[in-house]
Formats: sequence, C-alpha cells, structure tokens
Amino acid sequence: MTPTALAVAVAGAAAVVTACGQSGPGGGGGGGERLRRDRDAGAAVTLVDRPGGGGGGAAPTELVAEREPNDLAGTAMPLAGARVGVRGELDGETDVDAFALEIASPGTLAIHVTGVADVDLKLELRDPRFAVVVTGDRRPAGGAELLPNAPVERGTYYVVVREVPRKRPAPKATRGKAAVDAAVGRQGSSAPYELTVTHQGVAGAGAEREPNDDPGTATPLALGEPVTGWIGWGGDVDVWKLTLEGLAEGNGLDLAVTAVPDTALTVEVTDAAGRTVVKTTGAAGQPVALTNLAPRLPPGDAAVHFVRVAGKPSSPEEPYTLTVATRLLDLDEEAEPNDRTSQSNPLRFGLEDQGAMRGQAAPGDKDVFALSASPFAAVLDVAVDAPPGIDLALTATTDSGVVLATADRGGVGAGEQLSARVPAGALVYLELAARADKQPRPPGPYRLRWSLTEVGPGAGPGAPPVGGDDPLPPEE
Repeated sequence: MTPTALAVAVAGAAAVVTACGQSGPGGGGGGGERLRRDRDAGAAVTLVDRPGGGGGGAAPTELVAEREPNDLAGTAMPLAGARVGVRGELDGETDVDAFALEIASPGTLAIHVTGVADVDLKLELRDPRFAVVVTGDRRPAGGAELLPNAPVERGTYYVVVREVPRKRPAPKATRGKAAVDAAVGRQGSSAPYELTVTHQGVAGAGAEREPNDDPGTATPLALGEPVTGWIGWGGDVDVWKLTLEGLAEGNGLDLAVTAVPDTALTVEVTDAAGRTVVKTTGAAGQPVALTNLAPRLPPGDAAVHFVRVAGKPSSPEEPYTLTVATRLLDLDEEAEPNDRTSQSNPLRFGLEDQGAMRGQAAPGDKDVFALSASPFAAVLDVAVDAPPGIDLALTATTDSGVVLATADRGGVGAGEQLSARVPAGALVYLELAARADKQPRPPGPYRLRWSLTEVGPGAGPGAPPVGGDDPLPPEE
C-alpha cells in the first residue's frame, strides 16, 4: 500500500442533512439542510497508524485538538495526513461531528470508530457534494463501526460521526394540558470515541477495487487465483469479471467463496449480456460453492462471465475469499446451467440402455437431463438418492410435452423412483426439482440412476418388459 497524502480541506458551501435524516443513500442526503449540534464538545485528537484492508492494530503518532463548530460541510474540521485519528464526544443525541479530507488520488478509505457505552454510533462517508457514499451502522449501542474499503476519487470528502436516536414512546396527553413528550433523548456528553481514517490507495492484485458494484466497474478475476473482498456495508455488492478465453472444450468451473461469520452470502454468475447463469444463497456463516459450471457462450457474446457476491448482514470486519478453478468434467457429472430443456445434460452418448448421473441440488434448484430416443418401445426406470434435508421430485416428459410419469412421495431427504412406458423414437426429458425452503441450505450431492428395458414383441401396454423385474443397474 502506498499512502496518499490527505491535505487540509474546508468546503466552502454549507450542504447537508438534518440530524438523523434518512433522505439520502444509506440514511443521509445532500442539499442545504443543517447538521445540528447542541454545543461545542472540543476534545483531544489522536493521529493513528492503521494498516489498510479493513483495519489492523492502532498506534498513536501525534496529538491535535478538535476545533468546533464542525456541524456543516463549511465548518467541518479539516484533517491532514494519510493516517488520521480523532478523539471526540457526542454532546447529546443530536450532536454531529464532521471531518473534511482532501483526497489527492483515487483509492479507498478504511474508517473505524470505537464503540461508546449506551450510544449507537453511525459512520458516514460523504462525497464533495456532501451526499452519502456509504454508511456504517451495523452494531448496536456500545459497538464499534467500520468501513473497510470505502471508495474515493480526487476531491474533498467528509467523514461524519453521529448518533442513531433511540425510539421514543408516543407523546402522552395529560388531563387539562397539551400533549407532552417525556422522551427527549440522551443529554450531555458521551464517553469519548476514537475515529481513525487510513487512505489505502488503489487495491493491488488479489483484492477487490471499489467501486465494483456493476459489470462496468467489475474487478478482474483470473482462473485459479484467489481474490479477497468485503461485504463492507449494508447493500454492498462486489462484481468480479472472469475472462473465459482459452477455456478448453469439456472443461467446467468450480467457484468457492469462504464463509463470513454471521453473514448469509449470495453468489450469482451472469453472462456478458447480464443473464443469470446460476445463483445460490448460503446459510449464515457458511461457505458457498457453485460446481460443474459449463459456460455456454451464445454466438457474438463476449467470452466473459461476471461473479456477483453479496451478503446479509454486512461484515466489515471479516473478508471473504473467492476462487474459481477449472477442470475437465466427467461424462456422468451434471453441467450447470441445466434448468431448462434447451440446456439439458445428455444421459447417454450412444445406445447404452443404463447409466448414472452425479449432481448437486439445493432448495429451489432444477436440473434437466435428456435421454435420446430409442428405436424400440421400452420401460424407463429412474431412481434418485436425495441429499439430506432436501425434498426432491422427478418428472419424465417427452419432447412433445407429454408427461409420462412423476415421483414426489419420498419427502425430505428421501429418494424417489418412477417407471414409465416410453414410445419408440421419443426423446425423454427427466426433470429433477428440489423443493424451495425458507431456510437456506448448501447444495448436497445426489445420484440419479436410469435404465431402459425393451418391451417384448407384440406386448400390450401393461405387458412386463423383457429381462426381469429390476432393470435398474446395481449400486456401485
């Protein structure tokens, strides 16, 4: 990291928001409203050395004094240096402290404010127009707040520390008097907080580069090279651009995102046109994996995919690591996406009369497989082993839309079986659907087995097939 100087800045125009206003992104706004403050709460200021990337150890380097008033863009206290820190207090619930920084080159800021007992603090990074860029408001009263990599360009930026008001009871009317609101909010000075800001410069290889919330600003991602990002604030989305040029025929992709404590991650892969290829949401605090992804590029489309990582709630303290690996997919392994007949995976590659397919299923998933037409009428038998905690259903349909058979009686974690008469020359689609669940669950493995048994010559619709009563191949 190359520190970039933060020069003294004082904005000339008073812009703003009311204390506790909610008009702008993340809970603030621009315009000409005043940030109200009861009175001067002057305090010592500490400059702190904090490594980039979301925080690290803090070491005081010098002391300065906070100057008041600092409730407006035009009166915001100017800070100078690549690493700065302020020690201050909030004098009552409506008190606001604003600090101005002049950014000389693009990069990100790591902003941290320590917790204050019985006070719910909120951090805001504001742009040169004093409009909110991002907000840090994840912890309750007494908790610290952190913005690990808030994006900045050249120009004047503002860091605002304010209090989230407690909810007040409704006003109570007293006999013979006007309504009185006894809940007037916190009064007097809070315990001190310490605000630290570090300019981190432009992120190097292997780290996300904010802003990166859409394909136009996506951070480059290379096969086999892990990268790191943060779900740094509410609504934060990281988009990564993966180049597919050189991906060999028959090779697939495996995506893995490491767990973030208490955060439910959502990972979505889209093509160059923005169409969703595959998407999944994991349980809170669990990793997310997307396997067996076989990119199919429509003619004329760019050879790129985009990986979108989001999460709830945000987790500025703990980063995630994203890795995309490539490997040769086996013939008996499903290839995503395969949730429609036009993307179906083949079940056989010649005229074999039995086989198996391995795959992954999560609640809400659908996998479609195609069984090529046979020159003879046959009985199709299918069995699937369900992953634990997931309810599967099977449907067999001809290419003309005729439903041959369904199976949906096993329940959660139980296997399903179906048997259907298949006319000669009919292409059959097998649809395996996992019932949606309110509780996110990671994908689990399943194994689907199928067999075709020719129906005897001249046999009627109910005649037994040639060759016995159990045509399914044996378990391996």
